[in-house]
Amino acid sequence: MSEAMTQTVEAPVTWASANQSYLRAELERLRLLFRRKVRWLRSRWQQDPLGSTQGAVISEANADWHLSGDEIEAEARFYREDAESCVLSCSIKQADAGLAQLRSSLSKGAGIPALEALCRTFGLQSYERDVLLLCWAIEEDPAFASLCAYVQDDVHARFPTPHLASSFFCADDGERETARRAFLPASPLRRFRLVAFGESSIALPMCQRPLQIEERIAAYVRGLNAIDERVSYLLRAVPAVAMADSHLSLIESLSQWAQSAGANESWPVMWLTGPAGSGNQALAREFCARFGLHLCALDPKSLPLQDAERHQLLHLIERETLLSRIAIYMDVSDVEPTDRGLTTAVRDWIERSGGLLFVGGRERWHTARGTLHIAVPKIDAAAQRVLWRNSLQAVANSVNGQVEDIVQQFDLGPQAIPQAVNAAIAKARQRSAKDAVIEANDLWQACREQVGWRLGDLAQRLEPCYRWDDIVLPDDVLRQLREIADQVAARPLVYEQWGFGARLPRGRGISALFSGPSGTGKTMAAEILARQLNIDLYRIDLAGVVSKYIGETEKNLRNVFEAAEQTGAILLFDEADALFGKRSEVKDSHDRYANIEVNYLLQRMEDYRGLAILCTNRRSALDRAFLRRLRFLVEFPFPDWSHRRMIWQKVFPPEAPLGPLDYESLSRLEISGGNIRNIALNAAFLAAGEKTSIGLEHVLHAARREYTKVDKLLTEAEFGEHYRTMTK
Repeated sequence: MSEAMTQTVEAPVTWASANQSYLRAELERLRLLFRRKVRWLRSRWQQDPLGSTQGAVISEANADWHLSGDEIEAEARFYREDAESCVLSCSIKQADAGLAQLRSSLSKGAGIPALEALCRTFGLQSYERDVLLLCWAIEEDPAFASLCAYVQDDVHARFPTPHLASSFFCADDGERETARRAFLPASPLRRFRLVAFGESSIALPMCQRPLQIEERIAAYVRGLNAIDERVSYLLRAVPAVAMADSHLSLIESLSQWAQSAGANESWPVMWLTGPAGSGNQALAREFCARFGLHLCALDPKSLPLQDAERHQLLHLIERETLLSRIAIYMDVSDVEPTDRGLTTAVRDWIERSGGLLFVGGRERWHTARGTLHIAVPKIDAAAQRVLWRNSLQAVANSVNGQVEDIVQQFDLGPQAIPQAVNAAIAKARQRSAKDAVIEANDLWQACREQVGWRLGDLAQRLEPCYRWDDIVLPDDVLRQLREIADQVAARPLVYEQWGFGARLPRGRGISALFSGPSGTGKTMAAEILARQLNIDLYRIDLAGVVSKYIGETEKNLRNVFEAAEQTGAILLFDEADALFGKRSEVKDSHDRYANIEVNYLLQRMEDYRGLAILCTNRRSALDRAFLRRLRFLVEFPFPDWSHRRMIWQKVFPPEAPLGPLDYESLSRLEISGGNIRNIALNAAFLAAGEKTSIGLEHVLHAARREYTKVDKLLTEAEFGEHYRTMTK
């Protein structure tokens, strides 16, 4: 064997190995304390005539010991006078000095041991530290459990107690008084759940109750730092995202404020307010990164409503904020004031929680706790363009100049933009796993999906299936509809390149009123616009939004617009006359609030960056003052004879087997396009049941059913030669 191979190579000292060495030294010191304690107890037991049965019977000698009141002083005197105890006391002092030296050397090298880091984090005093070590020793080495039972003269007492701990680590009455305070509920040991009182089959005084270390803390002392499983499923790590310059300057000013604060000052609640998509969470995450903290989001709806359960969770999460260096972000935007139970739980959490807490919402709540309010501005189109280009730089794409169209249509914030890019990457890989190149349509569809789900709870999404060729309307009405589509599509050119956006910071919304009898094509026209513009269409039933409770309608409308703001979807408000009506005298508070709700809706429509459409069957019922605030007023007339003929000719799909149809006679039926579609569909099912082509007899039979359904009389003027056949 060569000389090089026989040389001993000294492995570098890692923190993990240094931590284990330190813990072994601590356990050795603890064994010395037990050895000295055992020597004292044996000397005492030797004086008891009951000998080995003293654990089962309280002897007279034992009672005399307790009656003397001199047990503590006798133990201290024994340690001073007994030769072997003196040697053990010297060894304990040497162990303390060695541990102090070891801590000092480790702090300069591998790092401080986990036990010492724990003490610094929670501000533990010397006695509290020793209690924690004693409880940890039971978990680490079962021999210490047996020793606890031995020194307590009870085979079942395989655990430390406050009394046992004080007898080990307290030298005088002053230290014992400090020891008693260490187990109060507000003490670090109990507040942060470092140790807990174990269960007992009988009621015991606090000094005799069993102590045990929390599993999470025992693992930390060993060097394993993982978030407690009881709270890990509630906390979601907030990822880093690119930040806009306006947000970075705000973070810089907040950082300067934080650095100027005193080291011992506690954090106030950081209230971040702003509209949806402002980037509150992203701003909080970047601020935390400046101070070496990790931000985790906590859903307020996951908070227990029962006080005891919630306070238990609060202390566990507060402990995690210190052990794992995390801050908590809680978004209260969706917490409804009417939900008293949840509102109370959230408010209680804000008031009591420790560590750094960020609260995001539309507006700040009033709390007794100190608060720092930060109004987060929504990033503008220029900042969004920068974020889009930065996010797309690292991936193959053919988006090119279409980012401008995306920014104009979708109002996404710092967190939503990278999420949309990741979703677009997934779509590109579905198309081509090897050479995944993001196309503009991938990104467009990803943006629609990114925010569209929020509206699903508030409105009904309509899947557009009609084209311009499918609708039959007068030329002037069609021109109006195309003008609406052109205005929506031309917003980037007019507002950005031509500079109108700087002149019109508000009121960019495109609002329209579609009025006309039922079945004349209002919803169909909205679908055509959505299909041409490639954006989502959501129908909101205003009759369902209007609430009998004062102020509720405004809240419902606010939720709709805030959810739609990011996607720029077409909002189709059906049954507009449920809210809009001719204003009358204000007779009571309900009348006054009705006018407020109408004005609120119109204001939101004017400010909405997308297209908002009101639909009504009775335009005459709407107040003219309201109509003047709408950009387009489109009247859908009842179709005349020529338009009905065109509708009949278009209503049957090319694939449908048609027999001879008398379009001349059918066009005399004075019904709307919606009724014609119903008749055509029912006629098709009649023909399918007979396994034959769709003939005139099927259409006439379906027409009679439709007339009955809408309470319309069959007249000879409409049905002509077919009238007698229809009335048989």
